[in-house]
Formats: sequence, C-alpha cells, structure tokens
Amino acid sequence: MQLHQGFLAMGTFVISALAFNGFLESPLALSSPQIATASLPTTIIVDPQIATASLPATIIVDPQIATASLPATIIVDPPLIKLGLIEPRSTITRNFRLINSSSKPVTIQSATPTCTCTTIEAQGKIIPPGQSLELPLTMKVSASTGIKTAAVTFTFAGGIAPVTVEMSGEIAYAVRGTTTDVTLGAIVPYINAFQDPNTPTGKPIAPLSGTVTIASIDQTPFRINSVMGVSPVFVNFNPLQDAPRNNYLVSYDFSKIPCEQMPPYLIIETDHPKAPVVDMRIRHACTKISPQLPFAEYRSNLGAVTTGSDQPFEFELKKAQGWKVISTTSKDPRFTVKLVDQKFDTDHAMISLMISVNPSAQGIILAPVTMTAKNPRGATISSDFWVYFKAIPPANGEPISGAPASGAPANGAPASGAPASGAPASGVPASGVPASGVPASGAPASGAPASGAPASGVPASGVPTASQKTGS
Repeated sequence: MQLHQGFLAMGTFVISALAFNGFLESPLALSSPQIATASLPTTIIVDPQIATASLPATIIVDPQIATASLPATIIVDPPLIKLGLIEPRSTITRNFRLINSSSKPVTIQSATPTCTCTTIEAQGKIIPPGQSLELPLTMKVSASTGIKTAAVTFTFAGGIAPVTVEMSGEIAYAVRGTTTDVTLGAIVPYINAFQDPNTPTGKPIAPLSGTVTIASIDQTPFRINSVMGVSPVFVNFNPLQDAPRNNYLVSYDFSKIPCEQMPPYLIIETDHPKAPVVDMRIRHACTKISPQLPFAEYRSNLGAVTTGSDQPFEFELKKAQGWKVISTTSKDPRFTVKLVDQKFDTDHAMISLMISVNPSAQGIILAPVTMTAKNPRGATISSDFWVYFKAIPPANGEPISGAPASGAPANGAPASGAPASGAPASGVPASGVPASGVPASGAPASGAPASGAPASGVPASGVPTASQKTGS
C-alpha cells in the first residue's frame, strides 16, 4: 500500500509537472507568483552580492585599475582654433595642446598639414604621461579674401589613434563693402546685379542700381578717394565739408554701361593705411565666367605697387594635385608678371609670382593675367585671373625694391603722385564706370559666388567683351 502510495505521489508529481509545462506554453498568465518566480531564467539573481559576482570581468569599478587598462588617448585642446578676421598677407601663430591621458609617454610620429601655408615642428616630440605638450601652429595667408581653413593631422607611435587640429578664420581687408541682395533677403559682400530672365513671377529681381555700405572693420575713420578712378557719389555725406567717417553709403548704377565694358570687379581707393585698394565682385549677366584652371580665388589685390621695381605675390590653386604651372603672361603692357616658384601639398598649390610695373604707369590698374599649366593628364590649359593695384612712383623719385608687406605706402597714406579722385582709372574706360560710382569691399568673403572667376581671353584694356564671356 505504501508502495502504491509512493507511485501515486510520483505520478501526481509528474502529472503536475507536465500540466505546469503545458500551462507555461499557453498564452494565459500565471496565477501563482511562486511558480512564475521559479520559471524565470536562472541568470536573474536577486542577491546583489551574487549578481555583482556574475557581472563580466571587463566591468571594473576601481578607477585606478580602469585607468591603467585603457589604451593611450591623445586629446587636442582646442580642436578648432578660431582666428576671427585675418589681415591679408599676414602670418598668424596660435598655440594649442596635445594632452596625453594615459600612464605612458607618447611619441609624435608625424605632423602633416593640409596646406603648404601651415607650418609646425612636432615630429619626434614626446608627450609625458598624464601631461600635455604645448605647440605653436603658424599659418601664412595670401591676399585672397574669404574663409581660410587649414588642418594638421598627428600620428603617434604604438598604434594610438591619430588626431587633428584645425585653424579657421576670414581673410578680410580693413575696409570692406556690403549690399543687400534682394533675391536672398540678406546682407552680402558683393553686388548682385544679375537679372535672371527666368525669375518666377512675384519673386524679387536684382536691381541694376542701389547703394553699398563701405565700412572699416577696425572702426578707424577713413576717406574714399576714388571708385574705379572717379569720385564716388555719397549718400548724406559731403567730402568737402564733413569729417572722415568709419562707414559710408555710396550709390551705384549699372543701367547705362554697355555689356562689353562691364568690369567683373569694382575697385575702391581709400586712405586707410591697411586698405589702399579693395574690391567688390559684381554679379551681372555680362560678367559670367568659367575658369579652366582650379583657381582658389579669381583675383589678387596687390595693394600699392611701386613703379620701376619688382614686387612678389602669391596665387593659390585648389585641388591641384598633378597640375604644373608653365607660365604667366600679363595682358596689360604696363606691367609684367613672371613665374618664380610653385609649392604643392596633398591638395593645394601655392604659386609664387613677381610683378614689375612700368615707370610710366599710374593710378588704379585692373587687368587680367593668363596662367598656363599642364593638368594631371598632360594637357596644356590656359585661363585668366585678375590683378589690381595702385601704381605709385618711387619715394623721392628714386627706384626702390619691393613694397610694404601690407601693400600700403610706408607712411600709411595714399602716395604722392596718385591721380586725383576724379581722374579716370588707368586701363579702365571711363564709360565702363557707373555714373554714380561704386565702392569695393574687402573682397568677397565666404558666400561669394563661384561666378567671381575671371574670364579667359580678356583684352588688354582689362574689360572683357561680350563675346569673350562664358559660364557663370
């Protein structure tokens, strides 16, 4: 009897277990909390001590042990160096730190800049454990205005991940101009006079006349001597009676200028010591152009150039890997431009040039220069870029070599012998100047349209003909 009772009990247990398993497979909820708890996976542990012991060994709560186990990491402080406004043809040096967060010394294996304009001495230097290494980073900028960026990538011994430091700023002259682009509803550093015939009905069309604000970035009062060699038309300012200001409102009108005489840039002459001449891009149906060479900029401001002497300047090519410049030729008989040197990095090329201005030249000159180069496939290609400058005689009539680095006369004022503000600009026909005068800005900064490129095949007069303009 006892034996049967045992079998009975065992049978009851087995039946109960089978019933329980069947119950678990059904979609109905468990009614017994004890049975539900027993059926949970064994990895769920309610005892905190046992739970801690069951955690993976890679999770370490001791900070000292954790620090020792982490791979060496280099931190850049700051990763982006903001330069703000940069004076053209200047050299800027800023310091930053490489921080070694590990417990071992780290050796810098290489420091590779993205631009030949950037220099740094860091290879082979050691960053002590838990400490930082302060390094100076130097960037030399050309006369081309706009946003300028450069970077340096560091690699390290021991397989440590590389890091990069960047520099960024806007190259701008001390005087610049802005207008309101009605098609965008925004203030821009160029003049939009491009009347698109496909503009939808109801959308604003860029006007051929308007006003430009000319201001000094450093708030220094200055005078506007000329615009393309003629007197500007001021709004609410009398240059014969009023004292110099740090900003002006000047009118422009392109409505009566023939297409073949429309200049791509308007040049303004000032007495600001850091901005003897500056330009402003004109977006117009007659100034659409498509350069064949990878110019980083489409014109170069040479400042004040002394006649009868040589002055060096640089011109940048972007995405120039495999390109080689062969020659440069001025299209204006009053000056020559010769190729001196060219330096390449992984992406850009800096072309060193020398300009020589004839002793008889004077005043404002805006003219194209033809650059000829071979592309990566070996084909010879030519394209034009613009140069502009103010030709000034040597001091005391004696020839001198070069010109001030800033492009301004040594005394910081317009040189003697410069034409009166009403004199026509050399190399630019009087008919090609807006009747009311147009100022120029510190060159288009970021946001200037790609149509700012110079046209190839521009005649020596410095003003492209309608048949010689292509692209946009």
